Amino acid sequence: MMFFAGFFALQSCDEKKLDFDRLPSAAQAFIRQYFPDATVTYAERDRDDGKKDYTVRLSDGTEIEFDENGDWTSVDCNFSQLPEGIIPAAAAEYIATNFPDAKPYKVDKEYGGYEVSIGGGKKLIFDSSWNFVRETVDD
Repeated sequence: MMFFAGFFALQSCDEKKLDFDRLPSAAQAFIRQYFPDATVTYAERDRDDGKKDYTVRLSDGTEIEFDENGDWTSVDCNFSQLPEGIIPAAAAEYIATNFPDAKPYKVDKEYGGYEVSIGGGKKLIFDSSWNFVRETVDD
């Protein structure tokens, strides 16, 4: 009986390496628009409980996660600032005005909004309309 439980657990999570052209078209367009000089070094589709998502790593160190439609859910530039346009202009202006030394390098879609990492352990929380909510600091 334990064998079957393990077998079904393995079946509910399926990972598969992909070529760039096998990513959803929206994900391909996003990468081409915001990271035109980078190449995809790794792409993987993960199917868990019937939902697909995608993880992509680029040659410049960026890691991007996409949902099954190819919409980004996380962009982590690790070594550089997020490309202009990923964060809407009003939110980017808020960050530049209130945190002038900050360089946003990571953004995550969260339930009900967005979380932007700006360095020094600081994260800025925005609602779903990109209105600033609060600042958090990691310990």
